[in-house]
Amino acid sequence: MKRLDSILPKVFLLLLPAVVILSVFSYLYSAGAIDHNAGCNRFLNGFAGLVIVLWMALSLYLSVRLVVSGQFRDQVIARITFIRERDEREAILTGKAAKTAVLTSLALLIFLFCLSCFQVSVYRVPPGNAVDGRTGIVSLGISLNFLEQDKQDRSPEMTSRKDIFSYTGLPLSNTAIVLILIFWLIASYNYSMRRLNKA
Repeated sequence: MKRLDSILPKVFLLLLPAVVILSVFSYLYSAGAIDHNAGCNRFLNGFAGLVIVLWMALSLYLSVRLVVSGQFRDQVIARITFIRERDEREAILTGKAAKTAVLTSLALLIFLFCLSCFQVSVYRVPPGNAVDGRTGIVSLGISLNFLEQDKQDRSPEMTSRKDIFSYTGLPLSNTAIVLILIFWLIASYNYSMRRLNKA
């Protein structure tokens, strides 16, 4: 198992550029930018699918190993975050930097949670729908949806109103938010470590 744990992350990283190139090729093939009738192209598209499936399976395996195995997690995550504990002083600094990184990440998560819940709309309605003779309306709301669903309101008022400004939650996808959090955690740890080393 230890040998696999040392080999598989390297295979994962080595395959990453090939997966990106083959993904672009497959996208162009499915979009019709590449000739479907050429046997070589059909073979490459099938090969790209196989490589991408194997890489996805490897990604899933490594992700589960990172969650389950403490030793594997220490080995891999330490390299990704540039953690070095050569003596007691560095171990103490690592603990302080990790605490700072966790707290700043929690603060960012609370901020993103608030942004994802708030809803603000500024719009005009036709004179027939005016409230006390006023056609300009400001709408504030909070949305706590724990499952993905269609957010569009199809009521008659919604179809007849003229939006001036509308904010219904974060415009980012789940993938983008997770990537931001990963980079934020690594960057905040390394920034804290540098600051503590200078102190």
